[in-house]
Order: sequence, then structure tokens, then C-alpha cells
Amino acid sequence: MKVVLLETIKSLGVKGDIKEVSDGYAINYLIPQKKVALATSVNVGAIQAKEAKAQQQVQEQSDEYQKVVKTLSKQTIGFSRKVSDKETLFKGVSIKDIVVEIKNNFSLDINTKWFKNSSVIKTLGRHEVFLNLPNSKTISFYINIKAE
Repeated sequence: MKVVLLETIKSLGVKGDIKEVSDGYAINYLIPQKKVALATSVNVGAIQAKEAKAQQQVQEQSDEYQKVVKTLSKQTIGFSRKVSDKETLFKGVSIKDIVVEIKNNFSLDINTKWFKNSSVIKTLGRHEVFLNLPNSKTISFYINIKAE
């Protein structure tokens, strides 16, 4: 009996493979456990369409990460804040402030979980910020904070 694997099975193959298995193995174990589906043209077409859609989503994510790398790498984002006599900020620059500023300036959606250091910046000057993207790339850009 020809079946399509719905998940990776060590003794048979990887998800999406079409395999020939004995009728008893398929009927008594694999199909009830929802590990395979019969290899009909409808099932094969549906699985191939699902794989193509997943591949397209991966490509779109990769393109988005590449856009973030190209746009933000070595970029400087400026902030103006009120300071005390000791030149410390009354309101620090948080990760959320940085994300909003990136969204406004570059139209990029940045996840707050991508930031390597999530502490609030409370001093004037230029600060380097690092992003760990989900595609294992690390980029840096700068935050420049000036007194108001």
C-alpha cells in the first residue's frame, strides 16, 4: 500500500515521502496513529501545496531579515531627552522606544526579543545596540542621545 508520511518515522523516511508499506502495518498502526495518509492524488497534492506554502513563508522571513540587516546595520538613531544636573536622563531610552523609532523611520517591524541587551539606556552619548535575528545573524546599530 502506498502512503504519504505525515511525520518523520525513523524506520521509513522523512515527512512528505511517499513509501510502500505492508497493508497490515498501514491499516493497523500507521493510519490510526495519523502518521501517514493514503497516497491518493488529492492527499499528495494537498501535502505538496502545504510544503510549497511553508517554503514560501521561510523565504519571505529570510527576505525580511535581510532587509533588516541592510537597513539597520551601522545606522544611527537619534533621541532627545531631558537631563538632570548630573547629566542623567529623567526618562531613559527603552527597547520599546527604539522599536517605535525604527518603525517610524524605516518602516521595519522589529521584535523586542531580538535585542541582545534589554536594559534601559540612561546616559547621554552614543550607544551601540545589538540585534540577534532569528536567522542567527547579529547586527549592530547606534543610539545617539542628546540633551533637550
